Amino acid sequence: MRHKEMLKAIRMKKHNFPQDVICQFESVKGERQLVEKMDELLTEEQRLLLHEIGGSCRGGETGRQSKLLTQELAGKPLSEKIELMNKNKHMYKTVLNEDGTITAYCGCHCLQRRHKNPETAKSPSAYGCAAGAALYNLKAALGVKAKIKSIDYPQEGDDKKKMTFTFEIVE
Repeated sequence: MRHKEMLKAIRMKKHNFPQDVICQFESVKGERQLVEKMDELLTEEQRLLLHEIGGSCRGGETGRQSKLLTQELAGKPLSEKIELMNKNKHMYKTVLNEDGTITAYCGCHCLQRRHKNPETAKSPSAYGCAAGAALYNLKAALGVKAKIKSIDYPQEGDDKKKMTFTFEIVE
């Protein structure tokens, strides 16, 4: 999680966070405190915005592949882009839904660490960083403007190994 970027975004006037909320984030240090404050003080819409801004894992092989796919997929219809992107083993399994949203299924190296800490694993904000990273990589690969619509993550005791993120395409 790129918590410094997220804290900076909270202070930006264009995002319209109330001053009393902004003040409560001033003393936050580290990811765990940030996640706790986000869950305590912010609406789901506000949390999703911060995940879009500060999602982690923008580099690595997935990030590199998404940038390479940008050129390869340019000019193709979205459904074809997704079909071709799904053939790349470094990218997320992705589906174009009937309502025009995009759903991505992905694992996260942080998932195991979070499940070893049951308190963090219960937090919806703990998984938002992966949603932000998936959004970043899908926007790059598919050449679309999108935002996070929803995050479905494994619950405590759940055998599910992947998270499900749904993205809304915006113009």
